[in-house]
Amino acid sequence: MANIMKYIDGSNPMMERFKEVAPGTYRHCINVGQLCESVAKELSLDVEVMQVAGTLHDIGKCNNPMWFSENQEHDKNPHDDVDPKVSFEIISRHVADSVMKLVQMGVPTNIIHIISEHHGDTIIGSIHNKAKVKYNGDTIVDNYRYRSGKPTTIESCVLMLCDVIEATCRSLHNNDKLVSSRDTIDSIINKHIDDEQLDVLTIGDIRIIKKVLNKEIDSFFHKRVDYDEEAKKANGVAGGGSGE
Repeated sequence: MANIMKYIDGSNPMMERFKEVAPGTYRHCINVGQLCESVAKELSLDVEVMQVAGTLHDIGKCNNPMWFSENQEHDKNPHDDVDPKVSFEIISRHVADSVMKLVQMGVPTNIIHIISEHHGDTIIGSIHNKAKVKYNGDTIVDNYRYRSGKPTTIESCVLMLCDVIEATCRSLHNNDKLVSSRDTIDSIINKHIDDEQLDVLTIGDIRIIKKVLNKEIDSFFHKRVDYDEEAKKANGVAGGGSGE
């Protein structure tokens, strides 16, 4: 295969635009690419293919960046002002938008296929919940599912799990609610198993994916000790370090 890493090179004009117009999504995708790389090594998948797929999977969000929570600032959420059905159409179309951008970039079809399935036909839970409130529970859950069809390859399943687990754990971490990444990962994977999204994986595959993601997510979101603050306390000096 030709050099596919060129598609995610930082000097690539499309990646530069991605970082500029959708910085939150860009950071998420960089993390997902790293997670996919780690899982691929343990499952003997093509590491570069998975890294590229993870890094580019949400590039279609460049079309409507502020409609996605990771790019919103000052609690401004345009979904608050539109009907849930409109929200669903905008959110769900980012998969097709990503595919179109990847075709324009000349990305190989096997990578595009992986990305096209990375949400399967899962439910967009936040929008469905919003609809239940607005319509007093009178909603059809299947109307709020992605239209992609369930994943047909191990690679698509890996990307699906790396995507949702990174996003969920980051959101919980940012809101100081990530009590146990292990429990969160188990819950997400079990939910996707129950929803029949991971049928192409073996029990062994799932065990390996859990092991890798537990380790990687812990390293991503581990709260580092504020050594300056600890030093101040040791010297009897009160202070408020910035922390990270």
